[in-house]
Amino acid sequence: MTHAVAPAPPAAPYVPTVLAPAVTPLPPAALAPYRWTLDEYRELYKTGLFQDRKVMLLDGELYVMPMPGPLHDASLTLAFRYLLRVCPANHYVRNQQAFFVGTRHDPGPDLAVVPGDVRDYLAEFPRVAALIVEVAHTTLATDVTVKAEKYAAAGVPDYWVIDVENRRLLVFRDPVPLPEGLGAIAYRSHVTFNPDDTVAPLLAPAAAVRVSDLLP
Repeated sequence: MTHAVAPAPPAAPYVPTVLAPAVTPLPPAALAPYRWTLDEYRELYKTGLFQDRKVMLLDGELYVMPMPGPLHDASLTLAFRYLLRVCPANHYVRNQQAFFVGTRHDPGPDLAVVPGDVRDYLAEFPRVAALIVEVAHTTLATDVTVKAEKYAAAGVPDYWVIDVENRRLLVFRDPVPLPEGLGAIAYRSHVTFNPDDTVAPLLAPAAAVRVSDLLP
């Protein structure tokens, strides 16, 4: 008796085995951002790369800042005029000029009252200031955190932030080291002044100004 033989199922198509190459993750150090030094940053600036841009160096990183608007410029001018009137004879006011706070920073304060005369800083930028003023229109978060820390670390005793948008003046004073292990210095005193309040800088305690006179 003959038995029928079922046909064999078709062979599955041949699929070659591909071995994925071994992937070795990059060590964390290889992913670290490049930190510019102050000298490198200034050499880079000379190339014209930042033409028509306002650039700032903080912690070795470059930040493109928004160009100042009319409200910022008006407040800057009002504060500059005030400081020119009350500045002690042995100090002078720098307007949007460099102030040294370390080899990886160039915060470029709006105004700085520094000791001496302009000719005292022909070879290097000032490292001491009696007062620094920043005008914050779109930069408030940076001015009250990163910049405040840098100015505190530089020993600036009096730091003012004119908050144009919220129409107030923030005054930071008394820089002190933070608890051991944090490796930073911060301002112990933070006081907010409203438009109708008056305040005087430490360098001229008798020359109080109404906050509204610093606002556009």
